[in-house]
Amino acid sequence: MIVKSSFFVAVALLLIVIPANMRAQDTALGFTRIDRNPRTSALAGAGMASVRSSAFSAFGNAAQLGFLPGRGDVGVGVQLWEMSNEVDKTTNFNAAAGFRFGHFALALGGAYQMGVPQGFFTPADGLVSLGLAYNILDVVSVGVNARYALQNLTQEYQINGFSLDLSVLGRISPAVSVAVGVGTNGNVIASSTGTSKQPAYLRGGAAWNLNPAPKHAVELMLDAEYNFDGTFAADLGAEYDYNQTLYARVGYRYASRLALIPSHLALGVGVRFAGFRAEVSYLTASPVLGNTLNLGMGYSF
Repeated sequence: MIVKSSFFVAVALLLIVIPANMRAQDTALGFTRIDRNPRTSALAGAGMASVRSSAFSAFGNAAQLGFLPGRGDVGVGVQLWEMSNEVDKTTNFNAAAGFRFGHFALALGGAYQMGVPQGFFTPADGLVSLGLAYNILDVVSVGVNARYALQNLTQEYQINGFSLDLSVLGRISPAVSVAVGVGTNGNVIASSTGTSKQPAYLRGGAAWNLNPAPKHAVELMLDAEYNFDGTFAADLGAEYDYNQTLYARVGYRYASRLALIPSHLALGVGVRFAGFRAEVSYLTASPVLGNTLNLGMGYSF
């Protein structure tokens, strides 16, 4: 009863702060929606409700930080985004660190990405994000992400802005967890071509953990999102865990036409030993994304 009441109170407070003017909109700084976590990118973006979190929740859904295993987690990654697209491909460098202090947790993440050189100019984007969370009775976590993003599209055209994510994650039972959130609630971006808003959205998810045999575990995850530009998407992911050492992951994202992150298939593997981990994910089966490769390493303590 405490779990349900705490969770629904937190959700109600979250919905109250959604501004009334978040409707269909032109969007800016869409690169902030890229999933930089090698684990969840292998699940096609699913995993919002998973409590197997890492420091990469600094970039979004900070409520996961409230269930951060151990005292802390650090991670670095390199992402070759749309590497088969000679026009829009980017090389992304990501780093994040998260720490938990009792019921409180915080994380800081940074990302830098470079596009295809255009003569003497190379398009580049930068992102800094802070995540904060508070865990209530070890069953509900409330989180907020605050980020600053900067984008240099040409030598003459540069935009920047601040935004916030709010999220709530609740553990219904040891095996089941659910989460909801509102993302990229940010300031209006002004430029020489007019004004636009950052890509705001509502999102929810559920995760279900199964232990069919000793040393074997499976986590099933389903997320759904509605973007205030009128698009929507759903992500389905599954992770197989052998002895908390070897991991195999697969996911599929279905997205409506014109969604910022399009439909795609994702595959990934991971290995963990003595707190260290190495992970890789591969996104494919998308004419828009081309092919995307994510490589990551981390340490939990």
